[in-house]
Amino acid sequence: MRIGLRVKPSLARLFVVPLILIAWILITSVIQAQQPVFRIGVLGDPLGSLSQGARLAVQNLNADGGVVGADGTSFRLELVTQPTDDLTSAIANIQQASVIAVLGPEDSGTALNNLSLLQNLNVPVLTPAIDDTLIARDTTDLLFRLRAQEVLLGRGLANYLIDDLGEADIATVQLDVASTTGVVGFTTALAEHGVQPSISYLLDDNTTVEDLVERIVTRNPDVVVLYGPPATASILYGELRSSGWSGRFAYNQANASEFRASVPFERLTGVISVTTWSYSSPNQTSERFVLDYIGAYGELPDPVAASAYDGIYLLAEAIGEPGTLTQNLANLVPLRGVQGELSTGDLLVGELSNNVAITELGAFGAPELILRFSGNQRLTEADENEPIATEVAQVTATPAPTATPDSPYLVITRAVQNVRTGPGLNYDVIGQLQEGDTAQVIGANIDFSWVVISFRGGQGWLSRGILDLFGNVNQIPVMAPPPTPTPPPATATPTAEPFADLVIVGVSPSRLVIGQPFTATVTVRNQGALAAGGFAIAGTFEPGSVYSAVNLPGLAPGQQTNVTLTGTLTGATGPRNVVVVADLNNQVNEGPIGEANNDDFIYSYVADNSTLTPGGLASITLAPGSTINLDGSTDDLLWTGSDLVAQNGAQIYLLSGFSSLDQIHYDVISTTTNASPINVTMLANAFIGLRTDTGNQKRGVIRIDGAVSGGNLTIAYRVYN
Repeated sequence: MRIGLRVKPSLARLFVVPLILIAWILITSVIQAQQPVFRIGVLGDPLGSLSQGARLAVQNLNADGGVVGADGTSFRLELVTQPTDDLTSAIANIQQASVIAVLGPEDSGTALNNLSLLQNLNVPVLTPAIDDTLIARDTTDLLFRLRAQEVLLGRGLANYLIDDLGEADIATVQLDVASTTGVVGFTTALAEHGVQPSISYLLDDNTTVEDLVERIVTRNPDVVVLYGPPATASILYGELRSSGWSGRFAYNQANASEFRASVPFERLTGVISVTTWSYSSPNQTSERFVLDYIGAYGELPDPVAASAYDGIYLLAEAIGEPGTLTQNLANLVPLRGVQGELSTGDLLVGELSNNVAITELGAFGAPELILRFSGNQRLTEADENEPIATEVAQVTATPAPTATPDSPYLVITRAVQNVRTGPGLNYDVIGQLQEGDTAQVIGANIDFSWVVISFRGGQGWLSRGILDLFGNVNQIPVMAPPPTPTPPPATATPTAEPFADLVIVGVSPSRLVIGQPFTATVTVRNQGALAAGGFAIAGTFEPGSVYSAVNLPGLAPGQQTNVTLTGTLTGATGPRNVVVVADLNNQVNEGPIGEANNDDFIYSYVADNSTLTPGGLASITLAPGSTINLDGSTDDLLWTGSDLVAQNGAQIYLLSGFSSLDQIHYDVISTTTNASPINVTMLANAFIGLRTDTGNQKRGVIRIDGAVSGGNLTIAYRVYN
C-alpha cells in the first residue's frame, strides 16, 4: 500500500477521498437512524437568522453524538421550520410534528398579537422578542425570553451616556409606533439617574423627517437617541449631519446592515448603539460561534442568530435533567452561552438572559464593543471568561467506524425540501426536511424521479432531483403512488407560489440642486422568498425630465442594497414627486403582487438653487443694535430690539403658507415685495423672504427661532447664489 501511494499519490487520493466521504455519510446516517429524535419547532424564515442560528447548534450537537437525557439515552435533534406569514397554519404544522419546544417568533409585535396561539402549543416557547410586557402577559409559564428585555437595553445605554460620557442634555426621537417600548425603556432608565429627556420628538402623520431635523438642529441637544426603522433612521441621521449638527448620536439599530449601508461611510464613525450581543464580544464561546457561523453561512451572525444558538443549548441542558422540560428551563444552573452567562435562577420568571452590549461604529464602519453589562453589573474581560457551571460546547466529532449499512439513504442538499403525500407537486405537503438531514429510502416511483421515506408514522415522498442518494439503488422497491388528491373547492385559497419581490424602500436626499450634478441614493429590497436575477432601477427627475437608470446583477431574498441615480436638473425650483421604478424592464418574475408594486414608491424632494450659505443653512443670534451681512457685501439687516430693519437697499417681507423652512425654495421668494421694518410682534415663528443689499441682490429666506422685545433675535437663514 505504501509503494502504491508513493508511485501514484494523486490517483490514490482520487479514489480514497470519495470512498471515505461516502462511507462517513452512510455511517453517520445509520447512527442517526438508530437514535430516537426530539423535534424543535422554529417560527421564522427558513433562511433567516433565527433558523440559521438554531440549525448550526443542532448540527454541532448531533455531530457530538446528540443530546443525552437524564437516563443516559442519546437523542438526535431535528428542526421543524415554519415561516410566520401565516402563523395559524405554521403553528398547526408544528403541532403535527410533535415538537418538544419552539423557538420564535423573533418579532415582538408578532409574539404579542399571537400570544394565545403560542400558549396553545403547550410546550416551552423560547423567543428572542424583547418587548418588556411580553413575559408579564404570559400566564402559562411556558414563555421564555432568549435576549435581554427592552428596559435592560435602555438601562445599559443610559448608564453609558450618563456615567461614562457625562452627558445630561439628551433628546429622544421616535420614528414609529413599534418603537414605543424602546423609548419608554430608555426614558425609564434615565429617570433612575434623575435625568429626563431635554426634549422628545415623534414622527407622526403631521411631521416630516425634515421637520424633525430642523427642530433638533434648532434646539441643538448634546445627544440624540433614536428609535425606529433603519431606512428612515439613516435619512434623519444623514440630514442632521448635513445640517451641521455635531452632537453624539445613538441608535439602537446602528449595527444593522440596512442602516450602515444607507449612511455615507465617513459619517458612520462614532455612532453609538445598544444590543443584546455583539460579534466582537470577547468570551471564547462567542468567538467560536462567530467562526462556525461564518464557516457555515459565509456571513456574520446577528444577535437573533446568537440567541437561537443559545436557545438550542439551553434546551439540550434542560433535556439532560430529570423532570419536565418547562420546569428544567425555569431552574437551570448558570450556562456560559454565546451572549454571556445564561441563567434562570437569578432572573425574573421566563427570563433567560440579561446581557447587554454597548457598541460604537469605528473608523471603518464596523461596530466596536465598548462596554458589556450583565443586568446592572459591568463586565470585564476576566468576567467574560471566568469558568462557570456549564460552557456551551462546540466540538466537531469524528464519526467512529461501524458496520456498513445495507439500505440506500438520502441526504437533503437544499435549505428546505418539502415532504409530500405522493410523487408530484399536486400532492399535499406534510412536512419538511432541512439541509443535511438524512433518511432511509424505502421505495420509489417507477422512473425513480421520486423516492419514499418513513415520515411521521406514514410515508413521505421527496423529489430525487434535489437530494443526494447513496447506496445500492437496485435494492429500492418500486411503489405505486397514492391516488391523485381531489382538487380543492373553488372557494379555497391556493397556496401562494414563492416569488422574488423587489421594492424601493427609500430615496435620499430630500433636496436636489438645480444646475449641479445630483446623486440620489436609492435603497432597494427583495422582500420575496426567491432570489432576483438581474434587473434595472430608474426614475425621471424634474425639472428637466432627467432620466436616470442603473442595472443590478441580482439580489438575494430578504436582502437590500443601495444604488445611485445621477443627472443634472434644469428648470424652475419647487417641490417634486417622481416615481422610482424597481425592475424597470420586468426582467424578474415577481408574481402578480410583486409586479404590481414595482412603481409604488414616490420620491418627494425639493428642487432648489445652490446656496451661498455654507452647508445650505446657517444660524445666528443678534443682540439689540446688531447688524448682519448675509451675502459678503454690505450689511443687510439690523435688529433694533423691537424691529427687524432692512439695510442698504435690502428687502424683507413675511412669507405665508409655509410650515417648514425646507418647503421654501428660490422661485417663491419675491424680488419686489418689501415690508421693512417688521416689528417683534410679527416675528414669532415667522418665515421671512429676503432680497439682500443692492450690491449683490441675492434671494434668501429667514426662519425666526426666537425674538424677545428688548432682547436677542435668533434666526436660521439660507441665501442663494
